[in-house]
Amino acid sequence: MKQKLLLLALILMALVSCSKLQSNEKKFLKGMQSENYEESSKAFSEFCEWLENDRETMTYDFAMMREKIGLKTVSSADGLVRCYSWETTGSDTLHIYANITQWMVNDNFAAFSGPIEQLLTGRKTRMKNNHHVAHSIDSILDLSLGQNKVYLIVQSYINKFGMRRAYVSACTLSGIRLALLPYFFDGTEIAGNNEFRDNGSIPIDKLIKWDEKAKRLYTYQTDDDNNLIPGKYTVYELGNERFTRLPVEE
Repeated sequence: MKQKLLLLALILMALVSCSKLQSNEKKFLKGMQSENYEESSKAFSEFCEWLENDRETMTYDFAMMREKIGLKTVSSADGLVRCYSWETTGSDTLHIYANITQWMVNDNFAAFSGPIEQLLTGRKTRMKNNHHVAHSIDSILDLSLGQNKVYLIVQSYINKFGMRRAYVSACTLSGIRLALLPYFFDGTEIAGNNEFRDNGSIPIDKLIKWDEKAKRLYTYQTDDDNNLIPGKYTVYELGNERFTRLPVEE
């Protein structure tokens, strides 16, 4: 009898929590869609603050926001890292995204609002027009290296010239921080290639691929005129500590 009552109490708590999350999502979505600049800015700030402080959002679906404003949520397989991104301005040649990152270390929850580059490096990154350089976070791969867990964050952006770039940053949970792993890709901080002409239509899995069995990461290549070379990749092979870049096949 006690077990049934406990189960019922847990179900009721879950329903109450879900109702609260849905209510907040609906409220912030309405505000962010407002044509009044002050109202939409206030809702944006409060939405970010909510994600920074409520660990229950790490497992919430955000179905309404995904449908209405294109909110993208990607999580690591172990559920310890989650990234949010959505486009705050839209045009064919300039894509500016908002980024929020959440992570868990043991029972400690932390979050950061802003470009993930700023989170990982501690450096502020801005474009010439003073907009933050924020990216669409496309996926998170998590790898085990001995006792350490490494997260590969796949991201992309499109600049004001209609050029796209996609690349991978490697990070790990260190203390209570989500920290960049320097020199992880054969002496460089990121695995990726030059900008190329694309409006975002090419799927990310056609640009960056991870072969779990072979432990190889494939990143696209471009020619001298910034055109994507179909089917040609730079290959990184994972060793005991980091990736090694393999010789380019002619």
